[in-house]
Amino acid sequence: MSIDLLQLVSRFRSFEDRETEVAWFRTLVPWIAPEAYLNIIFKPAPRGILLEMARKLSFPPSVHEFFQRQNGAILFSGALSVFGVVEPGRLLNRQDPFSLPPFNIEQENASWPVHRDQFLVIGAYQFDGSRVCINRSDATVHVLKKKQKAPSISWPSLESWLGDEIARLSFAFDNEGRMTVPESETGPPQSA
Repeated sequence: MSIDLLQLVSRFRSFEDRETEVAWFRTLVPWIAPEAYLNIIFKPAPRGILLEMARKLSFPPSVHEFFQRQNGAILFSGALSVFGVVEPGRLLNRQDPFSLPPFNIEQENASWPVHRDQFLVIGAYQFDGSRVCINRSDATVHVLKKKQKAPSISWPSLESWLGDEIARLSFAFDNEGRMTVPESETGPPQSA
């Protein structure tokens, strides 16, 4: 598997792109906020922390491989988030928005009430709060809407979910990063 989020979001114009120790920031969208970016892709998780979290949360191999390349993302101005590994006890520096970590996969899974042994929560859709889960046994990816215990839509793999959803959501934004569809269309699809 070779998911490259930077490549998948490369169709948008390069406007004041940044790279920090923590992440790549692509396509400044100042009409949202002065330092807002359409896509933020976090750099690979530190090896020791990744190994510990993979053991603790029983990561499927595809999730472990993904974090070796990128440690989560905030895509399409937050419409879709992929959680990441955060070192225990890390303090937030809210004075520096370019140092913030990804959403913490450990915290997200600690509060997850549905099928904890079967599913690992790996992401979320902002529009309706749906959670994206990967099945630990077969690596299929599923969307569970709030207050539902059965998946509403599924993909055969992490790679197919990310590829399909980034392609779909890319059409919801113009080349500059402005949303061109109703916000409801940035929620999970009805079918894959």
